[in-house]
Amino acid sequence: MSQARVALFAPYCQGLTRQQDLEHALELLSAGGVDGQRALRPAGSRPFQLQWQAGASPLEPAQVMLRVAAAPEGSGAEYSFELPTHRLVLWLMDALAAAPPGGALDLPESFWCWLILGLTPAAEAP
Repeated sequence: MSQARVALFAPYCQGLTRQQDLEHALELLSAGGVDGQRALRPAGSRPFQLQWQAGASPLEPAQVMLRVAAAPEGSGAEYSFELPTHRLVLWLMDALAAAPPGGALDLPESFWCWLILGLTPAAEAP
């Protein structure tokens, strides 16, 4: 992991307090995508695939595509959106930190609230 890239993203991504999470998220960012499982309530999960073309710097936009697998009784969904690359890195940091060892990755609740309800993550609210 390039320490220059970590230093570039650190001011936007809690880098002083979560440097290891930031380093892992930047490694994942370079991969361009991840497969995961969205936990459902009260039970079960739904597979998803998140792919992106990230910007080179924290404020450059990332082009993101999310594909959620079809439910047995319904259909799947596909979402395309653009957001600052640092926001994607923060969500990856939170997802990696919360993932159980050897378990499936799920994006944080703030991502799903942003996607489905349009709620701005608390750290970015005015």
